[in-house]
Order: sequence, then structure tokens, then C-alpha cells
Amino acid sequence: MNHPASHRFDGSKKFVQSENPSEPKEKMKSKEADVIIAENAKWLDGYQERLFASGERSVLIVLQAMDAAGKDGTLRRLITGVNPQGIIVTSFKRPTPEEVNHDFLWRVQKALPQKGYIGVFNRSHYEEVLVTRVHPEFILAQKNPGVGSKDGNIVLPKDFWKNRFAAIRAFEKHLADSGTIIIKFFLNVSKEEQKKRLIDRMVTPEKNWKFNITDIKERQHWKEYMSAYEEMINETACDHAPWYVIPADDKDNMRALVSIAVRDVLSKFPVDYPDAVATIEQELKEAEVLLKMED
Repeated sequence: MNHPASHRFDGSKKFVQSENPSEPKEKMKSKEADVIIAENAKWLDGYQERLFASGERSVLIVLQAMDAAGKDGTLRRLITGVNPQGIIVTSFKRPTPEEVNHDFLWRVQKALPQKGYIGVFNRSHYEEVLVTRVHPEFILAQKNPGVGSKDGNIVLPKDFWKNRFAAIRAFEKHLADSGTIIIKFFLNVSKEEQKKRLIDRMVTPEKNWKFNITDIKERQHWKEYMSAYEEMINETACDHAPWYVIPADDKDNMRALVSIAVRDVLSKFPVDYPDAVATIEQELKEAEVLLKMED
């Protein structure tokens, strides 16, 4: 099994989509993956408790991928067994009218985890440099200065995308400086594997609810999406907010690699229970006396 470190992009090297296969180079057996995932989930539960007790940091995990890559299943396996009170999961869908009338980071800022909590974004602010890049007509609704249409084409200011990437970098730098540990994942599924999974949703009655015709239509823009992902990762990968490009054609390997990466990153930011201050020590002694008086 390849270690997640080989899939890490922190700005020190360029991400090239064609050089990062969706199939893992070394596969582990399902049972081996299950053991790794379970062990890391147990470790994450302990980390989350200490994180909450210390109240010094927060964690933000970002999951980005094409449809049917396995975001939901990966998330479920990652946090199974972790105290649900300490996990905040937010799925970002199409922006509401209220969200559109604010800047593109507004709705994300509202969903950020407070200190002591682990937040997971199932899709995120990165949709604003992915979907809008492939479908720039969506940007018209945001009413940004200098954005318009002419002869059926969308007109954007010269540095529109450059400025949007700069805004994301500044946003994440501010979060990191404020104590948020950021871990970002691109679950890299192939077009062929996605097709198999979409067909499975179509022919399996119990999975029909997952099917959306839009997922099929968006496959026409596959090359555009891959180009957008490549630029997105290269523009926003840095040491304090790295991207992990995880091969996603094998779900067991993908989920194990994600859990290992999360543990590896968080291990570099140890948290512990706070030391008992004098007032707490006094209260503990008083409580002991009161309990003895009950006997």
C-alpha cells in the first residue's frame, strides 16, 4: 500500500492529473483495510475528546470529488465510532438566493467548526472554482462587478479566477493562523469507474434514490472538470492546507488512505486534557467530602 504522503500536495510540487492514477499502485485486502479504518476511527474518537477538552484548535476536513466517487461512504467510515456531538458535517448544494446575494465564501464561513470540534465539508467553497469554471453562467447570478454576458458568452474580469484563488488562499491562511487544522481530499475516480457506479445506481432498486440525471449529463464535461481540479489543487495547495489526491477506483483502499492521512496530519498537532487548576482541585476535594457525607 502506498502511504498517503505520496499523494500529498503542499505547493512543493505540481499536481498533474495524468500522472496521478485513479487506481492504487498497491492494493490491500479488504480485511486489512477494515482493520486500518477501525483502528484509526478509534484513535480519532480519542483525539476528538481531547480536542474538545482542550478547546485550543478545530479541525476542517474537505472532501471534493466527481459524483459517485465515494464521498459519503468515506465520510461514514472515517467518523463511525466518533462522538457525534463533536462532529459537524456540512453538505454544500446549489446556493440559495440568500447565499448568492453574499460573497462566495459567506456560506462556508457560517459552517466552520468552532474550537474543540471537527468539521467536515462534503463539497465546499471549492465548488466556486470547479462547477463555476465549467459552467461560468452560474456566476451571473452572483452579480459580481464586471461580470456580464455578450452575444451569448459570459464576460469575466481579466483577473477573476486569479482573484478568486487568492481569496481562498487568504481565507485558509486566516483559518490556520486562528487554530484550524485543514486537511483537503480530492477523491480521484476515473471516468470508467464512475460510469460503472452510475449504472449500478440505475439498475439497483435500492440505489435508485442516489441517481440524478445531472450526473450523467456532467460527464460530457469530464476533461473540463479534470483541468479545473488540476488548476485548483496547484493554486491552493500549501503546507498549512495540503491536498491529498487519493486514488478512488478501489473504495477500500481509498477509505483506508483517507483515514491514515487524517491520523498522520492530526498527530502533528497533539492535544491533551487541560491540567486541573487550583480551583478545580479544590472543587474535587469538596466533592469527595460531600460524597462521603452521603454514606
